[in-house]
This record gives sequence, C-alpha cells and structure tokens, in this order.
Amino acid sequence: MKLLLIDDDSDLLEMTSKRFIRKGFQTEISLNLTKAKEILNNNSDIKCIICDLFLLDGENGIDFFESETIKKFDGKFILATGDDTADSRIEKYKQSHKNFTCFQKPYSIEEVIKFIE
Repeated sequence: MKLLLIDDDSDLLEMTSKRFIRKGFQTEISLNLTKAKEILNNNSDIKCIICDLFLLDGENGIDFFESETIKKFDGKFILATGDDTADSRIEKYKQSHKNFTCFQKPYSIEEVIKFIE
C-alpha cells in the first residue's frame, strides 16, 4: 500500500517514512501542499494521506482535505496534529467521513496501520 506523508518538518517526515517502509508500505513525501497535490495527481495508487494540520506559509491540512481530497480521493485521510481541538472542522469530519480521522502527535505507527487496513 502506498502512503502520501505531508509535513513541513523534514526530519520527522524522513523518520516517519522509514518507519512505514520497515512495516512494508511504500511512501511518497512532501514538505508542502503544492507538491502534495502534484504527487496525488500523478500517483493513482496512493491509498492513504497523512497530513500535518498546520504547515509553513499558512497552509492547512484540513483545508487540503476539503479542497483536494473530500470529493477526489477515496482512500483514508489522517490529520496529524499536536492539538486536535485547534480546528472545529476536525470533529465534524471525524463524524461524517468514515475515511477521515485525526491522530495527535506523536502518533503510533501501529495505530495508523489499524485505521488504514
């Protein structure tokens, strides 16, 4: 299964990618939403997106979910954040979209795997 990991912390992104690869997953990584959109458009085999809530330059993972994935992507979407109360839309989407969830950082790789499989 291929995952798209989006986070503006390059060290965390690399470490997380390596952990998923050790568990048998393929990964694509992006430091920003512009590149993430490009990767998503060019990789129809991505089955899960794990995206940081707040990215540099004011980018926002929940905005990305709404604009790019809610109608165009049928895989799982995981929002990763240090504060899951930071945006009121998080709880709304957890209730209304079975393929959406939010994990607080640091999240467990095993917990993510349970959600995506």
